[in-house]
Parts: sequence; C-alpha cells; structure tokens
Amino acid sequence: MNPIRCVHVVTDTVSTDGIAGRDGQNHKEIHVVPWFVVLRALVLGMWIAGAQAAEPIDINRADAQALQQGLTMVGATKAAAIVEHRRRHGPFHRVEDLTQVKGIGKAIVERNRQRITVGNRLLPADPVPGSVPVRTVPRR
Repeated sequence: MNPIRCVHVVTDTVSTDGIAGRDGQNHKEIHVVPWFVVLRALVLGMWIAGAQAAEPIDINRADAQALQQGLTMVGATKAAAIVEHRRRHGPFHRVEDLTQVKGIGKAIVERNRQRITVGNRLLPADPVPGSVPVRTVPRR
C-alpha cells in the first residue's frame, strides 16, 4: 500500500471464542482508511468547531441576511418575518419570544439557542425607518 494514498489504523482485537485463526489475545488487525475519508472527517470537525465558536446573533439588531446566514432552518422568508415582527412589535425580550414570529417554532428556537442573543435591552433597538422620536415637553 502506498502511504500517501492510505492511512493505516492498527487496532487490538480479542477473539470472543478463542479460535477463528487468531493468535490469541495479542492479535492486531490493520484497517486501511483512504486519505480522502480522513480529510473529510478533519474538515467536518473543523467546520463544526468553527460554527460553535461563532459569535451569537442579536435578534434585535441583525438584518434579514445575517439572520438567514447565522441561524439554522431560517431562510430568507423566515428571516424577513423576524425583521418585520421586530419592526411592528418592538424588540424581543427573551430568546423564547422568537416563537411569536409566524413560521418560527420551538424546534427552531431550541436548535439555535446557542447562536441567539437578545443583546443589551437597555440600549434602544434599531429605530423604525421613518419614525420620529417623541420628546416630552415640560409643563409650565
């Protein structure tokens, strides 16, 4: 076997019946794993680690594109629905409030719980386009 093309994995095996042509308990088996299988496993592991290390998405500030790219099972339609719900009803106070958006259920919230944050609620959320802040006028 060419060492560039394959990875050799040596494992110890113990026969359960003591026969089957093995040399007792010290028998070693060599399994050959193609290099591309090992490479795929490494890439998958790095991708999963990178996805878990990503910064959480603030659902009160993220635009539709950021929601779509950062959340699992959220496409363009659901991301737009989240932004529209936030525009009409104000910021989300808890992660669970996301279930109030049409098309977002508990399963989607639970699957994305580690990726979602509601940010700092003391800061105002993104202003509604076209709205004018109301100022109080002191009475005399």
